[in-house]
Amino acid sequence: MPPEEAETLVEFEKSIQWRWSSGDPTGYMDALAEDVTYVDPLAEYVLVGREAVREHFKRIYADAGITRQEYLNEVARPLSKDEVLLVFTFNTYQQDETGEEKLFLSWNMSLIFRRTDGEWLMSHGHLSLRNAWDLGLIPKLRDSWNRDSVRK
Repeated sequence: MPPEEAETLVEFEKSIQWRWSSGDPTGYMDALAEDVTYVDPLAEYVLVGREAVREHFKRIYADAGITRQEYLNEVARPLSKDEVLLVFTFNTYQQDETGEEKLFLSWNMSLIFRRTDGEWLMSHGHLSLRNAWDLGLIPKLRDSWNRDSVRK
């Protein structure tokens, strides 16, 4: 796979992530492979299959007021001619009550996209919080999304 094609996939992922951060989670929902596996700290178990991940997204989604997102340490590693592993650190920012921008959440993410019938679909996603030992982080995360998601 040429590096330009892997870079196109990185831009695709950024666009669907920005849709999520801007209030529209359907970009990710539409980009799920039928046999996707998904690991999320807000899910009790590994999620298997498109419908399970979509239902999870519906449970946790709320507009968290993200004003900016940044990608750090991006790696796009072709696994085959039709699969690419994307690994990156993903930071989100919100404005506080004074209007100042503050780091909201920071994630380490690894995603595998597979080309199926000319379309890139996510076949695996793994999210982890970068500061998982920060005791204030989990309430912050829980309060920003639907509280039911952490119970399911």
